[in-house]
Amino acid sequence: MVANRGYNSTSAKTRQRLIEAASEILDEEGYPAFTARRIASRAELKPQLVHYYFRSMEELVVTVFKRSSASYFQLHDEALSSPRPLHALWRLNCHIPEARRMLEYVALGKIYPALREEMRASGESFRALQIEAIENICRQRGIDNPPMPAAALAAMMSAVARSIVIESNVAMTMAHEELNTFVEKTLDQYDPS
Repeated sequence: MVANRGYNSTSAKTRQRLIEAASEILDEEGYPAFTARRIASRAELKPQLVHYYFRSMEELVVTVFKRSSASYFQLHDEALSSPRPLHALWRLNCHIPEARRMLEYVALGKIYPALREEMRASGESFRALQIEAIENICRQRGIDNPPMPAAALAAMMSAVARSIVIESNVAMTMAHEELNTFVEKTLDQYDPS
């Protein structure tokens, strides 16, 4: 049997078309449409090419997730480098560009263990960076007794932002404005203007 070189090809145009098509499918149609046939059709390719470039659908979804994660990491890094990093991070997480896709990853994570593991590792990495940023802000500002421990604040910001994103996806916005005001005032204690 001849080795399948497509698996190791990271720059092939066809492989990139499949990744882009898979991303679009997740955004527009959701995880039920995440099939080799649908993805190949979107990329205007034959379904066999999905398995030429990816050993499995699990490998494809992990690749798509890593791409999303890298994009978010860049935005995350920019937020943490801004003059008011906690406020910037809060706004980013409430208006994350790929929010719709994140819900689809959660659904696919129930099916694909490698995706679940990648999501856990990525999430813990982001959380660690956020905790470190909060601790640095407290040190720089001389906040010896913060209103909330750094880990709790990081987790709260993430959980509340995620809830706002999920609710917004179904057009539920009741109390979002009040919640945003509360979080902004809380962040002002760490990250004043």
